[in-house]
Amino acid sequence: MKKVMVVMAERTGTGHKSAANAISKKLTPHGFEVELVDAFPLMGKKGEWMENIYIPLTIKAPALWSLSYNFSQTFTGAIHGSMKRSMKKAFIKKLEESKPDIIITVHSMFTKAISDILKKQNLNIPLYVGVVDLVKPPRLWFDKDATHSFVPTEIIKQDFIKRGMPEEKVTVYGFPVRDDIVVRKEPKEIKDKINILLVNPSVNLKKNVKFVKEVSKIENANINVICGRDEGLYNELTKLQKENIISNDVKIHGFVTNMHEFLNNSHIILTKAGPNMMIEALKSVTAVVVTGHIPGQEKHNHEYVTENGYGIQCENPNKIYNELNNFISSGKINEALQNILKCDIQNGAEVMANYLIEKYK
Repeated sequence: MKKVMVVMAERTGTGHKSAANAISKKLTPHGFEVELVDAFPLMGKKGEWMENIYIPLTIKAPALWSLSYNFSQTFTGAIHGSMKRSMKKAFIKKLEESKPDIIITVHSMFTKAISDILKKQNLNIPLYVGVVDLVKPPRLWFDKDATHSFVPTEIIKQDFIKRGMPEEKVTVYGFPVRDDIVVRKEPKEIKDKINILLVNPSVNLKKNVKFVKEVSKIENANINVICGRDEGLYNELTKLQKENIISNDVKIHGFVTNMHEFLNNSHIILTKAGPNMMIEALKSVTAVVVTGHIPGQEKHNHEYVTENGYGIQCENPNKIYNELNNFISSGKINEALQNILKCDIQNGAEVMANYLIEKYK
């Protein structure tokens, strides 16, 4: 039995953990023993602070976060060096405890740091990198010393090759998605009403509330809003419903465990440019309206939707009613649903698992 350590993060968004879980579920049935490791606590108080500050920073101080992100893009070596120094002692101890045969990282900040530690310790443990950013991923993902890198698209593969990655060390694998996502092979029909889903339209509470208010004005629509663990948003929306500011026909949900069902039953999703949600929506043949992004890392993700005709971008809640209404009434929604059927992005968890199964069987 091969032991696999998947390096991820628990609290820097949901993408890394979701990707790690998807990969784990594909490997486990084939005799791999998989351990998910949140790497930030390995850096002690500094790492815990970095992980805890991520979401508040992106929400309350986006300009500062953007500055931090741009710094990491310019001084990647300094970032990797800092990460390595901070996590080295605890990571070596973790390796001694877990004794993994394979390491996979699905977080950009733990690529070069890990490969440098392995090299310095003369540990011949293969390191695989699973990139989970769609368009123009952070430069931190690139590690020529990794055993192999899995990237979402051919464009990113060619970028890695141009930067010095041997072609045989990089594979286009798509994007890891959960097994419960209902992968549809036919377009959804819009009958009497259109089904609209809102999931984290923005990182800003006021904008989120405004988006819901404006979308609730769309006629002949079934509207569901999923707030997830954002209790502030849930409380504000339910309060506005009690005050009859938002129609009681709008269904407001907190944290849900059946996201796949919501996606399967929706024609349109309004969400920020988080790659996991966007790809899971496309797999469910749901048109995507990109309504926000985290500065830096998600800035270009909307291009995957807009350039392929899978939906539109509108990050201004004051314009969303007109943009969304036009998207629906003009019939462009039907074109988008047809275009999505041509989306050939694969389930990256399955592609990576098949690669490792074949290599280590």
